[in-house]
Amino acid sequence: MRRVSLLSLVSIIILLFFILMALGSNESTEPQKVERPETEETAVSTPVPESAVNQQLFNMGDTVSMGNLEVTLNSARWDGGSQFMQPCEGEWWLVLDVTIENKGDEAVAISSLLMFSLYDEDAYSCDMEFFAETKGNLDGEVGAGRKMRGEIAFSVDENQKQWEFIFDPNIFGFGQAIYLVNVEDVSG
Repeated sequence: MRRVSLLSLVSIIILLFFILMALGSNESTEPQKVERPETEETAVSTPVPESAVNQQLFNMGDTVSMGNLEVTLNSARWDGGSQFMQPCEGEWWLVLDVTIENKGDEAVAISSLLMFSLYDEDAYSCDMEFFAETKGNLDGEVGAGRKMRGEIAFSVDENQKQWEFIFDPNIFGFGQAIYLVNVEDVSG
């Protein structure tokens, strides 16, 4: 009986520890656009609609700082699949190239399943596509001062013309970086 009580007490203490860690974070992760000096290459981006200004929408090529992380949506392309696996009829595979940089002093775990999502212009979420041909991946640990670059694919309806790509680095919901992706921005 005493062993069960001790096990219950230890379980409660561990649970309280994780709850306090989640609630005790004072760090703000409000997304902010990072201004980079102009280079020889000039990025072409679609202007953000006025209604989107209050929603913190960013364009392809923008670098967004969230706490110690900086995320950049580098590019978007279509993937037609392979001879073995292709998009279903009426769908396309949208592949997004993303860079994440850790500006902090500690390593950060990144999970594409938990931190990335895509919504179409009708506000429906799009499914991640694991059979698309992608380069690199966005899962793993990003060490202090290090970068991670990879591609993530989604299955989208061929009639859609615009999507919102969302990066939510904090599983407890303390902020999101939302990128506007237009069909004109997608290559290939």
